[in-house]
Amino acid sequence: MKAQGNPSLLAADLRRFALRVEALGYPVAHLELAGGAHALLVDRGGHGRAAILPAGYAALAEGELERTTRALRGLAPSRRLTLLAWGPAPGPSARRRLRDAGIELALYEPLEPGVLRFQVNRALAPGGAPKRRALRAPLDGEIAVRWRFRTRPARVYSMSASGAFILSNEPLRPGRRLQLEVPVGRLRPRTQARVVLANPPAERVHADLPPGMAVAFEGLDGASAAVIHRLVEERLAALAV
Repeated sequence: MKAQGNPSLLAADLRRFALRVEALGYPVAHLELAGGAHALLVDRGGHGRAAILPAGYAALAEGELERTTRALRGLAPSRRLTLLAWGPAPGPSARRRLRDAGIELALYEPLEPGVLRFQVNRALAPGGAPKRRALRAPLDGEIAVRWRFRTRPARVYSMSASGAFILSNEPLRPGRRLQLEVPVGRLRPRTQARVVLANPPAERVHADLPPGMAVAFEGLDGASAAVIHRLVEERLAALAV
């Protein structure tokens, strides 16, 4: 995006980005607000909604960014709305202005589909949802899955110190146990794991998740869990505005 802060020139880029969001299965509405600002609204009909604005709006004239975010919140004042900034990562002062305007999560380019899905899911999560046992983040890496004397590599969608979501077109059923070699920095500690959720591609129970399975670690050593937790914290900090 070359036209930082020019709403009319950013609109075409935002429409192209909407196609990437829709490709992941989210309903997207393109909004044009008073003053010519544009935003994408993601609303799956639950309690949470997400609005995506170009990060370049931090260069708008004083007060324009704030008026834009207030207008978005005013569309349905009784419903929670999480704001995300999309585009090239701005500098420190622009980030502060985005934060001050109430924009919480970042979709900074280059942006992998898994990170885009993870961030939109965070934005749409219902308020007051029970806290997870451990923080999780989209930590890209290859995990070795061993089951029935077979070992096969798989990619990770997200990970925490207590478990992971493993991408797979043939996920195992909940309750199955397996062995994993977990990527932890340069180390690959082994741990037992149990499948707690399966999301096969043909009949995805959770449309907001990619095909795969969620597993809970059983017996991961404390030092490795601590390293994963630190990596998750660092990743989440990078995904915040």
